Amino acid sequence: MADTHRRPGRWRNRLAWLLPAWLWLAGGDAEAAGPRDDVRTAYAASKDQFNNLELETALATLDAAVTRAEGAGLAGDPSLGPIHVLRGGIIFSNTGNKAQSLAAFKQAVACDYNVTLPIELRSPELQKLLEEARRSVQRPSNDGIVHTPPTFQRGADVEFSALANVALPDGAQMVLYWRKADSDAEFTGVSMEVFGNSGTATVAAAEHGDAAIQYFFYAFDARNAQLANRGDKDHPLTLEPTGEAGGGGTGDGGGGTGDGVGAGGNGTGDEGGSKPRKPRKPGGKSKLPRVFINIGVGTGFGIARGVAELTYQQFTPGPGSQSYQTREQACAIERWFAAKGPLAGDQVTFSQHLQQISTLPGAIPGGTDTAALTAAYDPNYCGRRHPVTTGLASAPFHIAPEIGVRVSKRIVLSLFTRLQVVSGSKVFTEDPSKQATDSFVNEVRSANPPGFRRKPPFTWAIGLKFKYFFGQEDKKFRVFAGAFAGYGTSRLRVNMGFSNDRNGNSVPDAIDIAYSGPADPATGQVDVANCTAVWPYADGCNATNESDRMLAGSVAANTPSTDTRIDTVKIGPGFVGGLVGFNYQIVKNFALFAELDVGGWFPSTASLLFDLTLGPVITF
Repeated sequence: MADTHRRPGRWRNRLAWLLPAWLWLAGGDAEAAGPRDDVRTAYAASKDQFNNLELETALATLDAAVTRAEGAGLAGDPSLGPIHVLRGGIIFSNTGNKAQSLAAFKQAVACDYNVTLPIELRSPELQKLLEEARRSVQRPSNDGIVHTPPTFQRGADVEFSALANVALPDGAQMVLYWRKADSDAEFTGVSMEVFGNSGTATVAAAEHGDAAIQYFFYAFDARNAQLANRGDKDHPLTLEPTGEAGGGGTGDGGGGTGDGVGAGGNGTGDEGGSKPRKPRKPGGKSKLPRVFINIGVGTGFGIARGVAELTYQQFTPGPGSQSYQTREQACAIERWFAAKGPLAGDQVTFSQHLQQISTLPGAIPGGTDTAALTAAYDPNYCGRRHPVTTGLASAPFHIAPEIGVRVSKRIVLSLFTRLQVVSGSKVFTEDPSKQATDSFVNEVRSANPPGFRRKPPFTWAIGLKFKYFFGQEDKKFRVFAGAFAGYGTSRLRVNMGFSNDRNGNSVPDAIDIAYSGPADPATGQVDVANCTAVWPYADGCNATNESDRMLAGSVAANTPSTDTRIDTVKIGPGFVGGLVGFNYQIVKNFALFAELDVGGWFPSTASLLFDLTLGPVITF
């Protein structure tokens, strides 16, 4: 039960505060709508100027808005609360003058006791100053929502204004519920235009038809939880066309303020009415930039599978091995001779290649001839690349320029490229640009071949992205999710687990050897009758001539233990996937972004690729 026997002093304090509120709430809301719109516009413009570090310009915008509002009779209007608190914050940021900032904050709490700092200015020091200003003013009311009925002229729109006596959190909403007094219809919910802790809404003349209006107010947070109310559906306020309000209770207001004092209503609506449904918040102009120019850099990892890009299938000859035969000799010769070009597609072409190199001493392995090599040549077998072990592999570094355009309130479409400038490949072979004689003498038959680094082609991809932005329109930090698709390639860095092949004989240098074949169980040596010379060591099976065996041994001995072949697995050329990320708008034309892309690449080598990209954004 509400206490109707209040102390006179308390009523005098309340009336002293309610008088200026009555002047702006009851004194012609239609006439005040224009000035309040001007205040809101000036506030938004000043925040943009502040975010762009135009502090003096922002202060001038606010001072001019205050002057115009006071000239329009809004000196005590709650809409000036956010204006004054923003002024105080900018003054402090610009000059560090606490006294001037405190004076501005006192003006702010005089207009709206529960006014809060904008998110850009919520520092502990400024919050402390604002609380000091709040303590200098007595709380003017304990009603959940402060409201004085507006003037109701027949044939005219009715402008409703209300002030929430709580600090509305980010994303909060105030709702006016109304119906004609002679109707049993459900109350219609109208989302009020909220600025600071006050809200305004209009009931058009065509809607009320000059009938008496029953109405009440609710305030909700972003999760639809009730913060405060004035009246409810069982105890509505009533507004007669004469402009005089009758009946109704003040409802039950929830929530609290910064100093911990609750702001509750105290009328007959105390547990009487059920909570009405919150209407959908009306759409408005998006505050997302229209154009995004992302300059992203990043890294990634994916699932490597299939075969290496630059490494032919390597051979492992030696005592006890039966996998190195005449066919492997033919493959080694043709791979070296073809250099950067394609391998011979048939035995006839391979025979022609053998004729060109047969004049080089030692080019044809001992124990065989060109006819046997030609008969053993298999282009499909020789063209095989070395298989990789399926597992995670990195895509070390990429640059990802992107241009996006907002096509609706929350949707951005963009064109992007992915330029993988670092593949991580470290493959060393013989130099494919050298003439055959030079290469054979100085690389293939070298005890310490210098090696030539082969690099994969430039890696690029291009595609389209769809992004949907979540969150409130006035937030600088916005999360987005979406999808992408495109054409191009990516490369995954793979440790092959063996050394490079600097002399180009298709045998890793660290295990290079001059001969191969079944080993005698007793001696562990290869029987000459079953021995196969490893190319290019023509006399590798001749135990009485140690020169080739020593040459192969020198190649192995001169290979550092740290020498490891790093190749790549090429994936693509098609890809499609999903993405998630955020955009943080630091100032008007500059933001930062980070994005995680998870894509499926196909069809030549199917794989998943996870890319993390971040960087600056130029916005318009």
